[in-house]
Amino acid sequence: MALTLDCCAKLLSQERVRHHVDLEQSLIRVVFVTRHYRNLRGERLVIAQIATPDDGRRCRITIERAFDPGPNAAATCLALCKAAADTPLVGVEFDAECENLRMVVETLVEDGGLTRRQLLSMVNSLVEAAESWQAAADAIDTRAPVAGRSRAHKTQDAA
Repeated sequence: MALTLDCCAKLLSQERVRHHVDLEQSLIRVVFVTRHYRNLRGERLVIAQIATPDDGRRCRITIERAFDPGPNAAATCLALCKAAADTPLVGVEFDAECENLRMVVETLVEDGGLTRRQLLSMVNSLVEAAESWQAAADAIDTRAPVAGRSRAHKTQDAA
């Protein structure tokens, strides 16, 4: 049985989670107020997007443009990958073409269904990760890398 946006919307409604179904973009948006996480506008808001790709065989929840890659996208990605390693189920993806650093959690549905608890657990895991990853994002050295210099030189310069 394929998972549909309508099914996800019903699960959210059963839990009284306010959401918006965007049929044109084939996704559901859910907005959360946060304590620590700040989006690219500096607002303390997470906008989670729920999609059912691969003809409903997966449920994928993302926070698009979760963090600014800055002038040193490699350092930003590395820091967030380290945070992801300590966060079960939540990963980070970087689309260099549009400089979109997104957080993602997804699960296979295949021929089974998705329960309310599973869907809410995925959403909650993503939002909690955004909250905890904010500290890692704030600690990133955003200076652009210096071309032609090795890591050893940079370490010596810092000393």
